[in-house]
Amino acid sequence: MNKTLSIVIFICLAFAVSANAQKTGDYKITNIKAVPFEKSSGEFESEITDTDDRVFFNDLDKGIFLIIEITGKPGDYQTKKGLSVTVTEGKKIKLKKAYFSGILNEQGKFYFPVWLEPAMCDGIKITATVTGQKTISKMTKTLPFMCGE
Repeated sequence: MNKTLSIVIFICLAFAVSANAQKTGDYKITNIKAVPFEKSSGEFESEITDTDDRVFFNDLDKGIFLIIEITGKPGDYQTKKGLSVTVTEGKKIKLKKAYFSGILNEQGKFYFPVWLEPAMCDGIKITATVTGQKTISKMTKTLPFMCGE
């Protein structure tokens, strides 16, 4: 009898886990926000947008605060899903890091903060990829940094 009960419990748990896996969906990267921070003034500047005409030339004390937004089912939490971020400055890797996501908020959003230290003297390319799922969600953003005389 005890063995039969164990089998029934195991089958019920397997169905519950399977049903929960079907309820969750894939996460998608929906935005990469880049906000410059001027260390000499201690001030954040306005976000760098895709239509921004600013060029960052010899801005050696300017860091960048990145906010990477993922979207999924509200309230979802997947321990295997996360985010991989790679930032290159020219051809050099400036940052490579993996993050685990938390519980998605009521709007189905979760935000990853990423800090890029100054100085940046070449074009910056940010590549963010959702990890832990079959469907690839990837987004890139470039920032126009350069140095010279």
